[in-house]
Amino acid sequence: MQGLVDTLEARLFVDAFSISPTVTIGFADAGQSSIRDELVDQAAAALSAAQAERCKIRFADPAILSQNSLADLELMRALPHALASGEVSLYYQPKLHARTNTITSVEALIRWIRPGSGLVPTDRFIALAEETGAIRELSEWVITRAIDDQQRLIERGHAVEVYVNISGQLLPDHGFAAAALSLVRQAKGRIGFEITETAVISDPDAALANLRAFTGAGIRIAIDDYGSGLSSLAYLKQLPAQELKIDRMFVSGLTNSNRDPLLVRSSIDLAHALEMEVTAEGVDTAMSLSLLRIMGCDLLQGYFISPPLPLPQLVEFLTDEAHLERLAGPGIEQWHASLGA
Repeated sequence: MQGLVDTLEARLFVDAFSISPTVTIGFADAGQSSIRDELVDQAAAALSAAQAERCKIRFADPAILSQNSLADLELMRALPHALASGEVSLYYQPKLHARTNTITSVEALIRWIRPGSGLVPTDRFIALAEETGAIRELSEWVITRAIDDQQRLIERGHAVEVYVNISGQLLPDHGFAAAALSLVRQAKGRIGFEITETAVISDPDAALANLRAFTGAGIRIAIDDYGSGLSSLAYLKQLPAQELKIDRMFVSGLTNSNRDPLLVRSSIDLAHALEMEVTAEGVDTAMSLSLLRIMGCDLLQGYFISPPLPLPQLVEFLTDEAHLERLAGPGIEQWHASLGA
């Protein structure tokens, strides 16, 4: 087996370029099982283990392989059926426009509820989809579903913009970009894409080209989780984004930290200087909402405004004006009182 690795990793010369490929192999013993799917799962689990351990070759010994690895592979095998059968759905978290006190946009969040086992942790199956290559199919499903749901909202008199999260792994993919543009052209309302601040690192030229194609087609770009990665002014300057989303880790400390309010305020000023709107995530208290309004934050998102809602409940939320009336300006008196105490 090592001889095979050495052969595959031999240096290649293409035109004037030298290429040194790297190989990782996971394999299973056909004598351990006669069931093809089990063998494929064992080999794939061995490959994942080899990659995690940074070794070249990994044998799928069922006695050694983590049961979690096999369960993860089974989960990915179940995903296509889950998408087709309705196990996977979209929830929508409203974003409140601070100055007009209206809901102008929502973020689409994927949820997978399996019969008999309940909610699948979103971070888990998104990470698995990225590892196995299923993320493109999943993302195209999300965009299609978001566009269909937006059409239903428009028909009920709610013309809100819908934002979809795009994996950093897909951002440099020209094939995905073309497919996404084709889907968005069918939308009756405005669609936005949310990307993480580190999404363009793997292939900056391709990622930035696709982002420019998105903005050229009228798709708004929001930089998600700002502050949670290694941000730089030069990096932000390159991105053709219209919105900056401040990570909840800073918003949650607004009322009990000396530094977080300074960081949030400076981030708001920076974004405005770059001609971007600012969304604060994790707005979970009345005092945070009021402080962010005073700081000039444009959009507010969090459980104090609304948790993520399935489409029927979102329609009810948008229709019920009492929800918005309670958000008109609460909490600042409580915060001043707490400072005096």
